[in-house]
Amino acid sequence: MDFIKQNLNKINVQKNTLYDIIYDLFFFAALQESEDDIKSNRVCTLEELKTEMEAKYANYNNPNS
Repeated sequence: MDFIKQNLNKINVQKNTLYDIIYDLFFFAALQESEDDIKSNRVCTLEELKTEMEAKYANYNNPNS
């Protein structure tokens, strides 16, 4: 609840529609989650991601697999 209160103070309620406000709240929530992941070292490098994706989709285009 504190998260919503803090971020609603950042939004210009007079200029934005309800849709804009909801979008901004989801955006701020995603940023907060990303910051928490970085602080908790729950990240991977691009090289690690590429290796993982290649392993996962190695047979994706091979119809015989």
